[in-house]
Amino acid sequence: MARAHSRVMLTNGTLPSTQINQFSAVHPFTQQLDIVFPASDELEKALTSLKPTYYKKRCTLSDFFEFASNSPGRNITALPSTSECADTWCIDPRGVLTLCVSKSLYEQLGLIGKKLPFKGCPEQYVIRIPVRQETESVAVRAKQKAALKLWDELREDGLGKWNVLYCQTDVQLGTSESHEVVIVQPQICPSADILIPVPALALIPEESTEDWDERIGDLFEWVGMACIGAQRLKANDRVNPYVAVYEVPTPSYIGDVTRITWAAFLHQSFVKDALDTVTSYLASMTGDNHAFVAITRQGCCTSPVGAIPDASFDTARDPPLRVPEINAEDTGCFILGPGQNGNFVCAESIGRWDARWG
Repeated sequence: MARAHSRVMLTNGTLPSTQINQFSAVHPFTQQLDIVFPASDELEKALTSLKPTYYKKRCTLSDFFEFASNSPGRNITALPSTSECADTWCIDPRGVLTLCVSKSLYEQLGLIGKKLPFKGCPEQYVIRIPVRQETESVAVRAKQKAALKLWDELREDGLGKWNVLYCQTDVQLGTSESHEVVIVQPQICPSADILIPVPALALIPEESTEDWDERIGDLFEWVGMACIGAQRLKANDRVNPYVAVYEVPTPSYIGDVTRITWAAFLHQSFVKDALDTVTSYLASMTGDNHAFVAITRQGCCTSPVGAIPDASFDTARDPPLRVPEINAEDTGCFILGPGQNGNFVCAESIGRWDARWG
């Protein structure tokens, strides 16, 4: 689907990088991770040894809020599995329940919130409720719980209970009557005889910024095509030039490529582990200019929170507002080069109804 109103930000740097170290913490809701690299048994084994998990639970929002409030450490990240974006919610790692609701439901709930400021979208309101009980007075907490119970009652004759996906650290795995544990299995897609670019991620001497932007854009295009297994990357591709023309960034060589995909609700600790695994592998590849890894993250666009202000989890700073919708855009892609101080480039893309960049 074409997204004419998406916005893109391109950044670059060298390792080690605060941007990479904090990336998973700042983006707590991830629904897919793709990692593409020139075939390496060592890296493939290290990545597939990671075992991300999440939990599934069917319950009312009132019951889940109570469960999250009383959980040890209160370290829960959660959102509904459904795409009912007009009225939805999430709990982010800071311990804040965020509701995003229509005007009619907002008026019925009777809680103080903030209207989304975007033009051209349905009128919606955001309400934030701390999960920690001790941060609110008894009267305020009672009003919040009453509002959540009212929402549950309004759903009884229609949508019913919520199908909740959540992640929780420092708990023992195990399925019970109240929840189901899901271990996410990676999809491994090897491709042989692929035209693979030799990426030069830093600015080349006498290269203009405009030329660098175009060259790096071509690399991201190759990564996107590799993520979908495009036939155009095959060394023996003989497509009719009047039908489709594609040229791999130069210089390039013929080799094998591996793509590993995890498609599920992914905890931020897993994304951090995957990034750490990749940077550790690349640190050992100093001098190999053929070595690189591309990591693409797809965010959960139906969550009312897309990014949190910083990795400090400061609840005094509200996350940027955005409209949760299933066809929105929330994507980040890193291309990382070899060496302990290797270069990297990052492209992030968000939709028009997202205040992350103003």
